[in-house]
Amino acid sequence: MQARSNRLTVVLALFAALTLVVTACSSPDEDSDNGAPIQVNTPMGQVTINGVPENIVTIGTQWTDVALAFGVTPVAYLDNVELLTKAPTPWVGDRLESSEAIDPSRDVASQVAAVDPDLIVSTDFGDQTETFAKLSKLAPTIPSITGKQVDPWEEMVVFMGTVLREPEKAQQIIDGVNSKIDGIKKANPGLQGKSFALAWILTNDQIQVFGDPADGAAEVFTSMGMTMAPELQKIFERDGQPRFPISTENVPELQSDMMILAANSPALNEKMKTLPGYSNLTSVKKNAVAELSVAEVSAINQPSPLSLPFVLEKMTPAFENAAQ
Repeated sequence: MQARSNRLTVVLALFAALTLVVTACSSPDEDSDNGAPIQVNTPMGQVTINGVPENIVTIGTQWTDVALAFGVTPVAYLDNVELLTKAPTPWVGDRLESSEAIDPSRDVASQVAAVDPDLIVSTDFGDQTETFAKLSKLAPTIPSITGKQVDPWEEMVVFMGTVLREPEKAQQIIDGVNSKIDGIKKANPGLQGKSFALAWILTNDQIQVFGDPADGAAEVFTSMGMTMAPELQKIFERDGQPRFPISTENVPELQSDMMILAANSPALNEKMKTLPGYSNLTSVKKNAVAELSVAEVSAINQPSPLSLPFVLEKMTPAFENAAQ
């Protein structure tokens, strides 16, 4: 209950914060037309959004999915999962056929300018301050809403609902996804207190993991009462990096009740299973390993209201076995 309570508190707090901003800037005429200006404090500074945006550009899989969840097709988008897998994500399908796909190998700002946006939403720009500066001249640009490596999907939905003046729709979207999460939790009460690990084998000698229980990708598991794999959390607490690689020699650090496993190739997937210590992992012994494709594990790495329901279905057998 504590994880669900914390999750709800965060969502309600963001609703309240954004509502206060809208109220503070509103006038009767604006309220009856397109709504009051919204001022948003971001890690890159304050951004003002006037009216209800109609030409939205989404940079990043999460924002693209969030827009589509509201029934809004972005005029242009950059989907990093699609770029990685060279195919539309399975939870989106052909819903972006009418949108312009942004090519990151070309000048991003000029491609965005061509679609005349009135709002640009993006995942964290990191050190790409020059790109952010160019985009900010085209339209209000939101670089991140929390400053975290991965924004929590619920907060992204709340933000989009506020910008579109559809807070009720935002709550419906959140409730719909959370009902699926709660359904798995209720069906598997044994998940309470069980540990989980995510392992993405990238090369012959490197496995990408995360150890921060507050990471946006961890929320779906912690909301079910699960805990981070102990050794991975220790590394995070020691080094301060939410996501980090481990050597293939350190497979025992993945010790947990459930493991989400992905690999960059079928050959690497098979290699993972032959590594010393793999067969001794509790998750392997319990048959609680959810083997996901690159696109599917990206749904965990960058959770969204569209990707989570899709991938939860794939992981259900592993949840059931982990709960035993």
